[in-house]
Parts: sequence; C-alpha cells; structure tokens
Amino acid sequence: MRRYFFLLICCLGLLRVFAQVDDSATEKTVTLYNNLKIVQNSSYFLFGQEFFNSFKYSSGSAHGDKTYSDSHEVTGAYPVVLGSDFHYYLDKSETERGYHTEAVKWAYQQGFIVTFDWHISARNTSSYTCSGSPVNLAKNIANGNTNGDRDWYLAELDKVIDIINNDLVVNEEKIPIVFRPLHEMNGNWFWWGAACSGFTPTDYRALYQLTVDYVKARTNNVLFCWSPNSPVNSSILSNYYPGDAYVDIVGLDIYEITADPFRQYMGALVDFAAAHNKVAVLSETGYRNDTGNGDAAARYWNDSVLPAIVNDPSGKALNIAWALTWINSSWSHPYVPHVTSTSTAKQSFINFKNSKHVVFSDKAESMYEPLIVLSTSNENEAMVQVTQDRHQLMVKFTGFASPVWVSIHDTSGKKIGEEKTSMPEITFSTEKFMIKPGVYIIKVASATKTATQKVLVR
Repeated sequence: MRRYFFLLICCLGLLRVFAQVDDSATEKTVTLYNNLKIVQNSSYFLFGQEFFNSFKYSSGSAHGDKTYSDSHEVTGAYPVVLGSDFHYYLDKSETERGYHTEAVKWAYQQGFIVTFDWHISARNTSSYTCSGSPVNLAKNIANGNTNGDRDWYLAELDKVIDIINNDLVVNEEKIPIVFRPLHEMNGNWFWWGAACSGFTPTDYRALYQLTVDYVKARTNNVLFCWSPNSPVNSSILSNYYPGDAYVDIVGLDIYEITADPFRQYMGALVDFAAAHNKVAVLSETGYRNDTGNGDAAARYWNDSVLPAIVNDPSGKALNIAWALTWINSSWSHPYVPHVTSTSTAKQSFINFKNSKHVVFSDKAESMYEPLIVLSTSNENEAMVQVTQDRHQLMVKFTGFASPVWVSIHDTSGKKIGEEKTSMPEITFSTEKFMIKPGVYIIKVASATKTATQKVLVR
C-alpha cells in the first residue's frame, strides 16, 4: 500500500509528547495517542467504520474474509479506523468472535486504528436497553454491590480484559485499542443512560471511573474514549465528564447531521477537548434512511458531512482525529455504498474519499509509528513534500525550474547539508548528515522561487 499521509499544523507548540490516562502504557499505545493529537491539529481527519472488514451489506452474518470491505470494493481503499464491539465477542458464536478477532488483527497489521465500544447486555438479560433491565442496575454498580451487581459487572469486565490481553495479540504484542465504554450516557435508551432507574450524572461518573480504574490496572494498551450523544452543551459536558484522569479522547455521536447544529455541538466538544487537553473525534455518525442502494448514504458523506466539517467558519469542526460510521449489513443500513450500489452513489463516495481533508488507507501512515509533522510555506504554487524512514529524509518537490538546491537547517538557521539536483526529488541520509530527532527546516530553491518546510524528525 502506498503511503503518503502528510500532516500540516500551524503551531510547533503542539509537538510535545502528550500524556494519556495510563502512564504505564506501551510504547505503541503512547505513539498512537501522540499521532491522534497530531491528526487532530491537521487539516485532515481519518475515516472509520464499525466492523468494516467483518460485515458487508449483502449479508446479515459476519464473514471471515478480513480483506473484504464495502468501502474498499467501491473506492479501492479501506477506512483507517476499525470500530468493533465486545458485545459481538461475548454474546455471539465462537465462529463470529473469531471473525472479528482476525479482522482486528489484520487492521492493526495495516497500521489502522482499532476502537471498541461495548453494548453490554444488562444482567440476566440479552438486551442493553433501559427498558427491561433490572431496576437500579447501573446505580447499584456505581455505588456499591447491592444484589451482587458490582460483582457481576466486574466479572463481565474480566472477560473483556481477557480478550484485550490474550486474544488481541499479534506476534506476542498486544494491540493498542481505544475503548469507548458506557457511551451515549445522556440518552435514555441504554441501561447506563440518563434517568434509567434514577441513574444520575454523579452515578454515571462513578461507574465510568470504576470501569477505567479496573481496566487500567489490568492492561497497558488501552486509551479511553468518552462519548455523549447529541445534542451536547456545556452543562451536559461538565455534568457527565468523568474527569481528566479517566479520559484520553472525547467523542460525539450524532446521526443525520445538518451543518448548523452539528457545528454548534462539535464546536462545544472541540472546545471542551482543547480545554482538557484531549483528542476530539466524531465517534459515530451516519444516514439511517437509505433505501438500500447507497445513494442517500453516499450523498450524506460528500454533500452533508464533508462541507459541515471543512466549511465551518470557526474551523473547529475540522479539529477532530476521525469520523466513524456504523455497520454495513442487510439488517442494518448501507452507511457507505456497496458493490450493488448505483454508479452515482459509488462516484459520490469516491469523491468524498478523494477530498484532501479525508484520509482512507491510500493516504495513511501507520498510526503506530511516529508521524512526521509538516508546515509549509510556498511561493508561486511550488510544492514540497517530505517523508521519512529510519535512515533518510526524502524530499519531493514540484513547480521548480532546474537546477534546484535543497538544504536542511536546524532551528537556529545553521545549514546542516545541501544538495544540488536536476531531479524532482532528493534524499538526505540521516547518518551522513547526523540528523537527530528534532525540528528542522527544509529549503528548496531555484533561480526564481523558494519554498521552506518545517519537519519534525522522530
């Protein structure tokens, strides 16, 4: 897969290492979190989908072809955020559990992000809704152990922890995940939701904190996402927020968005994330009224979601790391077009994929390797792109008449090295020029124009 994900930021002050909830997290988990911070402060967002490579719209059952995705069949590229759900591991067949496990492993091996929600069934039921759940279940767990409810909940958490530590492993290395438990708590549909059996925001905060503390003590590869449902405002955010020590990422779940209310809610969430030094994401969205051919779903992405984000006058809606949609399945909706969608639907979704603000797999770096952060200053439409591996910096440029001089400078302006070329690219050996981790300036110049670019070498 060709990778050329260039992240543009405006302020080098954003480049410090960001701490997360678990200060004993693995190196790759820390790298993932730092990269999410970088993406959030870029002019891009990553596209994701729930179960994109273990469900497809043409079937009502999970499948075992981990390389198949409706998005890939239509666009030639995969989502780069895979959503999964522990409910499908604990309450479905062993065969289906295996399909989803292998799908997660494959996604991780591609460098994609893996995020888990959990539609946990209420005690002694097969449903996660408030209706029909045991009275005061969430309140009992949060505030003690009435009826043994907390013991039951912690035993369910033990099952999830076992999956995280023993199933989600590649080459003896645990896969970093983003865990999004107890989501949409300000809605009234889940048994952990607002006012279900008298469940209060104070109860919710205690339940979320209990969950994070319990998981964090038994894992070292988990980032924690907290995601209310729309509408949100400062009161909802402050009342239900579990605290900085319990949240790495804040998300918003909102479907069938229209520009103005979306920007209002997303702006509030992005401001909240910035105030608390967290990553913001659009944790769930989609269009649930498509007739099945994918036309309306495709238009939703290109005609509603994309302009709502990138044309936000405040610029806040673009300060997100990813946008994730729901499951393509015959029992669900075509949240993205599929192989039998109309050509119009397919082309619309391709147009969305091809936006310079949207990242699918064809434009993505591994999220488990440090990303280079670029800041560009161009003249007369000159373009400079820089990529990096362990041993070299590769500088590509267009819009310059030959010959071209390419130089690398430290932040004091001292020239470290310079090469002259008649080709549209050049490579600097990090060993030859003794380029150590840090911030550098790449200067590309011809007789008539100059472009500079700041580069973070890691």
